[in-house]
Amino acid sequence: MFSKSFWDRIGISLSGLCAVHCLFFPVAVALLPLWPVAQSVHSWTHPILFLLITPTVYFVVRSGNVPARVSGLLFTGLAIIGVTWLLHDSMGMWIESAVTTMGSLLLIAGHWFNYKIHSARTCSVSRVSKSK
Repeated sequence: MFSKSFWDRIGISLSGLCAVHCLFFPVAVALLPLWPVAQSVHSWTHPILFLLITPTVYFVVRSGNVPARVSGLLFTGLAIIGVTWLLHDSMGMWIESAVTTMGSLLLIAGHWFNYKIHSARTCSVSRVSKSK
């Protein structure tokens, strides 16, 4: 249906969006303390991003030929984001942002490594077919 690199590109984009949100939101809240909509927007962002990121991890790992290191990065990043979302009320805003950003960076790294691995395989396969 989709190429293997499609899910990695989507995953990198969504995880990057998550990281930008986590880095930007505390600054926005500090600068706009009278903006009551910020908390409601923030509370909906985590479940939406988690629900969008989860299928990218699933489809990348399901596609097969994923090294254990890449799967570990993806599942660890997803778990960190999920646990942080569930425990966000007990964490301070800065700690929540730092931990979620770490999870996003793990997801980005996992998708990036997987993308590079599949790109290298695709290049070597195309070189072999051209030489025949």
